[in-house]
Parts: sequence; C-alpha cells; structure tokens
Amino acid sequence: MSLGSTSRPRPTISWFLLILANVLWACSYVAAKYVLRDISANMMNALRMIISAMVLLPLLIVLRKDLNLTRRDLPQLALLAIIGIVLAKTFEFWGLAFSTASDVALLITSESIFTAVLSWLLLHERFKFLTGFALLLGMLGVYLIVERSLIPNIPSGGGALRIFGDVLVILGLICEAFYTVRGKSLLVKHPPLLITSAAIVGSALVWIPIAGGEVLYSGWQPLSVTAWLGLGWLAIMSTVVAYLAWFKGLEQIEGSAAASTLFVQPLLGTILAIVLLNDQILPTTIIGGLLIIVSVYLISRY
Repeated sequence: MSLGSTSRPRPTISWFLLILANVLWACSYVAAKYVLRDISANMMNALRMIISAMVLLPLLIVLRKDLNLTRRDLPQLALLAIIGIVLAKTFEFWGLAFSTASDVALLITSESIFTAVLSWLLLHERFKFLTGFALLLGMLGVYLIVERSLIPNIPSGGGALRIFGDVLVILGLICEAFYTVRGKSLLVKHPPLLITSAAIVGSALVWIPIAGGEVLYSGWQPLSVTAWLGLGWLAIMSTVVAYLAWFKGLEQIEGSAAASTLFVQPLLGTILAIVLLNDQILPTTIIGGLLIIVSVYLISRY
C-alpha cells in the first residue's frame, strides 16, 4: 500500500476533549450566577484563578523537568496569562455590565470566527471552504436560538453605553481567541499542562492584588455554601479541567476547525435555561440547535 493511500485515523478523542471543554464552560454560566449573588465579578474571577493556581502549581513543580521550560519561554507564557486570562475576563465582565443579555449571548459565539481567522493568519492554516461554510451555518443556528426569529430583536434603550459594552465583549473574545491560537502554536514544544498551568498561575499574580485591594476597601463578604460550590466548579471544572482538555484536544485539531465546537456553549446554555429556568422552547430553538450540530459534524468529518 502506498503512502498516499494510507488513511489516518480521525482524532475522535481530541474532538471529544474539545467538546467536553465547551460543555464545562457552558455550565460555568449557571455556576457564576450563584457566585455573583454574594461577591463581585472581580472577586469571583480572582478567587477562581487563585484556587485554580493552587491546584496547578504543585503539578508544575513536580513535573517541571518534563515540561521543557526555558527562560526564553517565559515572556510568551506571560503574554498568554495577561491577554488570555486577565484581559479577556476583565473585558468580558465589564462588557456584561453595560450590554444586554441578547447582545452578549450572540457576541460570544463570534469567538469561533475570531479563532478561525487568527488561525489562518497567524498559524498559516489552509483556508477550507467547508470550514468557513460550517462556521457560518453554526452562526446562523446561534442567531436563531438567541433572537428566536429571523428578524433581529433590538431592545430599546441602552444607547452609547450598550455599544461600549458590546465593544468590550468583542475585545474580550479577541483576547480569548488569541489565547487559543497562540497557545496552539506553543503545543509544538510544550505539553498542554504547561500552557494551561503557566497562564493560570501567572494570572493569579495579577488577581491576588485585585482581590486584596477589594477586601481592604469593602471588607470580606461571606459566601454561602451554594456560592462556594459554584466557585469550586468554576475553579476546578471550568478552568483546570476545561483548559487542559481544550489544549490537549488542540494537539491534533486545527484551530480553525476546533472553533466550531465553541458553538456548543450557547446551545447547551439554552438547554440549561429551558431545564433549570423554565425558559420557553420555540421552533427556532430546535432548528438552531440542529444547525449547530450539523456545523460541528461537518468540520469534524472534513
């Protein structure tokens, strides 16, 4: 059998890990709602990353000899921590404060487009027509789920502050897309554990002063058991496990293709809202969900 006819097995496990990461991220929205009842968004992010860093730092210390880390890598990892974690989360939550839920839900899905475009530009991945078509198909599905009709539902009011919030959310999504693409480029030399751990531990160095300053200024607000459980989910499942799964999956999947799995977040978020919050399910919700599933399937089979 010639080399050209040899079939390469599809990286099923990698696709599973990418989808798993997005499932965990989608569930984080529900967990965050419970946490935000007791503390601010900045404190929530700070505690989330500090707890995650406490889990990952011992792994970094124990496995430091196997991670191929050099001093030349430190600036790149620091860049990931600042842009991918600190700036992305800060922009995202500031934007949420000024924008509308409909806007933000729709904007979050655009991260898949930013990730695909940056992958084509920075990683020089080959543009594939089917990938672009499938991404647009997924965006249409998300649009139907969020807007619940073909005609845009533009709420009244908001004005300049709403536009400002939308811009902040977009900046946060571009930061997250950069984190994915830049992190994937480092996978050639480093394992996913290093990329994930270094970014989270590095970001904790920024979040600790933020949390300390808020405690000094406003005092410590005690958390309920529910809030602590939600915070634990955010730190362990939605940060440590999710980011490790994401970058492990990216070892075999191109960033532009992996971007399609980001559509899982609004799809699952809508399902959770229907089940837990008794939101109404409409025909457009079902059609949109099917389009998202088809989008992910097309790209994963290409």
